[in-house]
Amino acid sequence: MAETQKLAELSSTQTVSALGLRWAALRGMLNSPLIATEDQRALRDELLVELATVEQDFSTLQSRNPMEISAKVDIAKSALRDKIDASELWMIDLLESIQADLQNFTTVPKNGSVQAARPPVNLSRAHQARPEESDTTETSTSSAA
Repeated sequence: MAETQKLAELSSTQTVSALGLRWAALRGMLNSPLIATEDQRALRDELLVELATVEQDFSTLQSRNPMEISAKVDIAKSALRDKIDASELWMIDLLESIQADLQNFTTVPKNGSVQAARPPVNLSRAHQARPEESDTTETSTSSAA
């Protein structure tokens, strides 16, 4: 009984990120060859029920940022892949398109102007002498340049 109460308290304070971690852990366990064996069938069935519950719980949580919205779309895509046939794969394509739109939308500033992607930062810098270094270091640095 105490365990059920503890789980209820945890689920009431869930975030998309925390639930995503639970979802990933369940998916990882279900992909384990040890769980796939026949003698682990009961455990596998229990994990599948828990996974379905976690997937449904995502609909009750509010996303706090675009990354969490994208994570919820990933959950939906994964659940669909497990349940649909080839004629319905367009739904996954639609969700991927929504994710791409979301990522593009979040890079547009509120004033509506399109912002070019920032170039990567060049982390290699030329050595610049510090003021406390001696004059001989500065002259050797400038002569090397």
